[in-house]
Amino acid sequence: MNANKIGVNQHPVDETNKNVANKVNLILGSMTLEQLLMPFGGNDKFYRRLIKVFEKNLQPQLQNIDLMISQKNIKELLRLVHTLKGSSGTSGLSLLYQALCDWEITLTALNATIDNEVDVVFEDCGKQIRFVALAELSNIHALLAKDDVKKVSDIPLPAADYSVEEITLMLAKLKQHLQDSNLKALNITLLLQNKLSGHTQLEHDLTTLCDAVETLDFATALAALSSLTAKL
Repeated sequence: MNANKIGVNQHPVDETNKNVANKVNLILGSMTLEQLLMPFGGNDKFYRRLIKVFEKNLQPQLQNIDLMISQKNIKELLRLVHTLKGSSGTSGLSLLYQALCDWEITLTALNATIDNEVDVVFEDCGKQIRFVALAELSNIHALLAKDDVKKVSDIPLPAADYSVEEITLMLAKLKQHLQDSNLKALNITLLLQNKLSGHTQLEHDLTTLCDAVETLDFATALAALSSLTAKL
């Protein structure tokens, strides 16, 4: 059994945490709010809501990770790490996402090697994931708190003229992004709302569509898009 032990962590936790903290400060220290929000269509309101939802789910996820570690249940731990990896990527926490990718690779190798008979110390997994998550969230909140940064999503845009061909192309792209659960759908949704503003018969579907995309409810968004398309 001892021959199957794997050295999961090559450095002490404190040293790893120090390196992570330095990396977070280096990457986010020079970042502007516009750069942070760029993958989310510049929508400050949407991103704040997204981070709020992520943080609400984070503590239970971290607790479950700690529980699986204490039970030495690598298969379930892998599932939890994979789930958190997905939500961290969707929420724009790039460092946490990368850390979870690394742990997923390590745990997969560990699981394949010892076939769930855990005879290796991997308790640092939960501590490191927690540290990276909280460090990156702290920097993101500090960035969001800067009052002197322009909030792109709060600037009202005038209604724009449009052609049938242009709207048809936008609808097709939006449908594909929604089917792929791609956050690029937010950009097109905002443009679509701007171009179609003032059309009272479309207001309900547009509102439903925007709310659904902002909460990442892509199924509802697709239904609203279908209803909207039928009325155009």
